[in-house]
Amino acid sequence: MLCPLPLCVLGCLEGQKNMSVAELMIEVTLFLVVSPSMAAYFLLGCAPLSASIFSVSREDIKNVKKFTGPESLLICTAASIIFKLILVASFWFFTGRNIFMPDVRQMNLIMYQLYGNQPELLAAVGRVFAILPYMMPSMLVIYAAAETYMNYSICRSIINKFFPKVKNFPPELPEFKLWRFPISLLFASVFGFILGWFIDIDTWFSGAMFIMNLQIAANVFMFVEGLSMAFWIMAGFKFKKGAKIAACILLSIPFFWPWLIVIGMCDMALNLRERIKFKQR
Repeated sequence: MLCPLPLCVLGCLEGQKNMSVAELMIEVTLFLVVSPSMAAYFLLGCAPLSASIFSVSREDIKNVKKFTGPESLLICTAASIIFKLILVASFWFFTGRNIFMPDVRQMNLIMYQLYGNQPELLAAVGRVFAILPYMMPSMLVIYAAAETYMNYSICRSIINKFFPKVKNFPPELPEFKLWRFPISLLFASVFGFILGWFIDIDTWFSGAMFIMNLQIAANVFMFVEGLSMAFWIMAGFKFKKGAKIAACILLSIPFFWPWLIVIGMCDMALNLRERIKFKQR
């Protein structure tokens, strides 16, 4: 119910009226079953996205510029970021709180109930929550990208299953083992790493926070490319299903995550998938 793209598909294929009815049903359900704040989130963040951007007719879909899958995913991610910023601004104006940030007092109460009166632990939790608002730019980009990808995949699944006559809408994404990001992400990460040597958080707090957000976002995307490279290697060696499952379990261990980032950086810099050749079996 919280994914807007199926509603966008409904609006594109069946008309604005049916899409509006579906959105109204979801809005009422969220208000009664979940919470008024979740209903407001859907209204401010999801409904405008589906209603204003994707509510076009079948003929409009046929005549629209043919974007590639990555281009379409990038456009949808940008739209998601814009509407999340609108959502944050709206809630900040009406409540004075950032909807994406947890309530510190409530979290301290939960920690106290779970672990008792431990001042050191509560102080550590307080320091973490104090820096969270400054990490919001990178967190917002990562969250929007992940959410958009899930919505995009759900949309394609619904289209393929229930509307087989509609071709390549939304455009197909490449297989995960072929995912690659622009090398500019690597340059940005290296730039932030070098700049971090010359910046003192006490003398230029804003600059230090900018570098931190840049590094977080770049590292996440390089991690994804490293994971994609790992799947590409497994496909090249023709791993059997059991070996793939074992490899995925191994890669889920945090110890290997920094190495995946390194692999992603090497693939960005050297284009390893063009250089490594596997023997045909």
